[in-house]
Amino acid sequence: MIIVEGRRLVPLSKPSTLRPVIACGQRGQHVLCERKPKPMTDNNHKTANGDGEKTVWDKLAVIFQGLAAFGTVIAIPITVGYSVYQFKEQQAASASQLKEQQAASTSQTLDQQRQDSLDNYLNEMSNLDLNYKLSDSTEHSSVNAIAVAQTDTTVRNLDGARKGILIRYLWEADLITAPNPVITLFEIDLSKAVFAGANLSQVDLSTNHLFEADFAAANPNGADLIGADLRDADLRNANLSCIKNSQGISASIVETLTPANVACTYAPSGADLPGGANLSGANLTGADLRGTDLLGADLNGADLSGADLKGATYNSEALPPVKDPQGNTLTVGPTQWPSGFNPKLEGAIDVN
Repeated sequence: MIIVEGRRLVPLSKPSTLRPVIACGQRGQHVLCERKPKPMTDNNHKTANGDGEKTVWDKLAVIFQGLAAFGTVIAIPITVGYSVYQFKEQQAASASQLKEQQAASTSQTLDQQRQDSLDNYLNEMSNLDLNYKLSDSTEHSSVNAIAVAQTDTTVRNLDGARKGILIRYLWEADLITAPNPVITLFEIDLSKAVFAGANLSQVDLSTNHLFEADFAAANPNGADLIGADLRDADLRNANLSCIKNSQGISASIVETLTPANVACTYAPSGADLPGGANLSGANLTGADLRGTDLLGADLNGADLSGADLKGATYNSEALPPVKDPQGNTLTVGPTQWPSGFNPKLEGAIDVN
């Protein structure tokens, strides 16, 4: 600091190495001046009043702000795109769920319609039998024609399980028993019908469509299946012989045949029984005949292409004759095969 005395300046301190700036002011009777270093500017720092070039940090800040702005610009379409994708996924999930619900509802409605069809049929047939003597009707009579038409129409609307119930009802009512069925089921569609474990002894299902039908462990012994379409049918362990409940016939059972064991008792007096199930001309392409009882069965002209006969039993000779209670001789003849067919090569077992 210096004091102005007249015209001479008296220094009070050593001169600064910085470029001086003299600032004066009055204090009392004296004028006081003070030298201050002039703030310097350089390329790396700003001046106190904001003049000068921007710092590195300022530049970085500008860059970061630009990047942030760019990121925002990019983020907006990405966010919008993801939102659209999420919306579409939710819409697809909702549509799929609605479709499943509609399918379930349709399935339930169809199932109820099928059950209603079967219930109405059973009621109508019971009425025809009780009030119009269907059991005593003859072919081509009005009541018989109504029964056949009702059966044909109803079967078309049923699934496999209900087809099986309908046929079992007719069998129990003795309306479709060979050799003289009251109702003739001609070419009725019984495909995929379920007869598993059912007792259908001597049932007449000739000429009918039975492809993929399920006869597993059933007892259609002595059944009339002439010309039936049994493609890919399941006949595993089914009893197609004339022997009741043979369940895989064995030599000991054959040796102890009695009239009570023989199902096919409708043969004329003194005549040979027609044997087991009549499958002559039947289409058994791809049928599963494993373990099937074919004693006395007639397979003349049947198509056995691709059929599985492993463990099926048959008789190459007539079985021992027995007498029925009326003294008639009952004889189960040998199993009849298509010309040139060798059952042993297909895994079938001869009980003789």
